[in-house]
Amino acid sequence: MKMNWILLLLCLCTACAAPGPAASPAAASDPSSAGTAGSGGSAAGSGNAGAAPAGTAASAANAGTAPAGTASGATDAGTALPSTAAPAGQGAGSGTASAASFSQGRAATVQPGLLACRGGRTSALGQIVSEDGLTWTVPAKVDWTMNAAGDVSNPCSGVIYRSIADVDVNRTPIVEVDPDGVVITGYFYADNYFELYVNGKAVARDPVPYTPFNVAVVRFKAKYPMTYAIRAVDWEENLGLGTENNRGNAYQYGDGGIVGVFSDGTVTDASWKAQSFYIAPLQSKADLTIERQGDALIHRTPDYNSPPSCNDRCYAAHFAVPDGWTAANFDDASWPQASAYSAREAGMDNKKEFTDYRDTLGKGQIIWSGNLNLDNEVLLRRNVEGPSAP
Repeated sequence: MKMNWILLLLCLCTACAAPGPAASPAAASDPSSAGTAGSGGSAAGSGNAGAAPAGTAASAANAGTAPAGTASGATDAGTALPSTAAPAGQGAGSGTASAASFSQGRAATVQPGLLACRGGRTSALGQIVSEDGLTWTVPAKVDWTMNAAGDVSNPCSGVIYRSIADVDVNRTPIVEVDPDGVVITGYFYADNYFELYVNGKAVARDPVPYTPFNVAVVRFKAKYPMTYAIRAVDWEENLGLGTENNRGNAYQYGDGGIVGVFSDGTVTDASWKAQSFYIAPLQSKADLTIERQGDALIHRTPDYNSPPSCNDRCYAAHFAVPDGWTAANFDDASWPQASAYSAREAGMDNKKEFTDYRDTLGKGQIIWSGNLNLDNEVLLRRNVEGPSAP
């Protein structure tokens, strides 16, 4: 009998110590597509797969991949950020985009061109694996499934109005963000591409991702307090390198910049928040440091007098876009204020598409992050309590 009890106890202990079923693997969908809150007119979540055609790698390691929002935390390898400045590879993965991943060289093309337009540059998308094993979509994981903005001046569609006053805004559908909101019309010039979100919901994207340059009109119905959020992208020909064939140089960096003017009196200016998430070309990883000024984390890079000589061996820095960055309740305290630039500084003073509509576009300021030439994907935010005085 005693032996039987001993055997019974051994069996029970063995059952208690036996491992349970293995945990199921993470979902195969790209977690980066969770970065845009809301649905209103956009294909958020799994529908965002269309943003990076030809198959973005969908694995748990891809959490840092796409600037459409990524999982933070363990994937953002790094140490705590000092209070003043640190090499860009250091940081805490807390949604503040304080940790950078570095890649070197060209990205593989995964989408040969989002738009075919005679006389325009190729709007390709690429993917590259950074040194820490994460896969990134460059120049950005845009959501091409969003509704296209209307045209004010677009050589690709052939729609070119002589002035803003001549624009038939009724040709542009009103995107309903809030059913009890007010209707607002906005005009954009971007170098090169924008996506507009209001109160966390998608409104419209730029109809031309790269060139030719264009002016777009958007319309939406939303209520106050209102949160404007914009993804702005300075496109690239040399994927993963942040450069293009221009000015006699096959590896010339471009310059960004965006200006927006809305009928409620809101305009782009230095009161907006702006943070960079894809930075290239870099001669060295040490050329990027992260500085804390108050609550803001600044991605500091040099103002090269000319493009770096690294050509195909240049480095790029990638930052994971935090989840919900378009939402009204997103905490953007760690984002610096936007920098305002003159039309000459932004290279727009000789662009007909900008100067022809300057009477309207000139009401706003051309804004970007701190480096007009090296910051290729910039996210912008502005909270407004009500209409501004005309």
